[in-house]
Amino acid sequence: MTDLPDPLTPEYCDLRGYDFMPLFGHRLFSSEFYTEASDAEFRAGMRLWWAAWSQLPAGSLPNSDRALATLADFGRDVEAWQAVKERALHGFILCSDGRLYHPMLCQEALDAYEERLRKSKKRVKDKERLQAWREMRRKQNADTHHPEEQISEETEVKRVSSEFQEHIRNAGVAGNARGDRDRDSKDTLTSFVTPPSPPSREVVPAMSDLPTAENVVPLPPDARTVLFRQGLDVLVRMTGKPPNAARKLLGKWLKAAKDNAQLLSAILFECSQARPADAIPWIEGAIKNRTGSKLDAMARDWRLDEIDLDAAAEADCKRLGI
Repeated sequence: MTDLPDPLTPEYCDLRGYDFMPLFGHRLFSSEFYTEASDAEFRAGMRLWWAAWSQLPAGSLPNSDRALATLADFGRDVEAWQAVKERALHGFILCSDGRLYHPMLCQEALDAYEERLRKSKKRVKDKERLQAWREMRRKQNADTHHPEEQISEETEVKRVSSEFQEHIRNAGVAGNARGDRDRDSKDTLTSFVTPPSPPSREVVPAMSDLPTAENVVPLPPDARTVLFRQGLDVLVRMTGKPPNAARKLLGKWLKAAKDNAQLLSAILFECSQARPADAIPWIEGAIKNRTGSKLDAMARDWRLDEIDLDAAAEADCKRLGI
């Protein structure tokens, strides 16, 4: 094969996946191939052009009847392929690497491969620029935000809600302890007015058992303190309002709840668990439902509060002539 020409496209000319193949109509329809080829020959030739465009190197075909029969859509019918082979391979030449090349198709393949390389380099540069930008943003975020501070809003609300529930329980314990302390103080005042008989020596506590500043255990905060501390924090996170506005809302709701701070704290906790779309109407509705009497609730359920009973009674009196 030393007398054969060199391949018309380099071995690395790869157009696989490049689905556009140019077709020059004026060349094709004025060519000898179009004029002389039969329908089967023309169809086989077009199939081989596209096969050559997708081969490696682009613009070439293998010099094998079995392979060419398959590429020309004849399958294993090599005899049928050989009947159209001469006209179907019009324009192809055998080169020194043992493959068939079409000069016009190879020239278009070289142009397409050059364009593909240009776009590929541009994509690589774009990818490098995008990667550099992402790396820069990642470093900026690392400088401004510590990893331990990147806690999601939902996790933070759950944490505050859990602490809020614990404080509500502690406030209940504090209320019970305060009630016991009030009863003890009443007993002390009564004994001051009417002193009982002196206690026996056996019941007098030892000096080491008396409460001192060191061994007194502080009581948990009361319900009102819990409401305006943890409850305020929960309300700010649920509504997004500033602390001053949230504090005014708590004061308004506490008045509507008849100064029942423990009830309002429980409603706030339930709202933080339910996570409604708008927390303020949800809380106000819960306060209204829980502070009204059973008759008021029944009237709301039956929508009696929408009826003017006085006007209805006056109309009945007029109708009866009273």
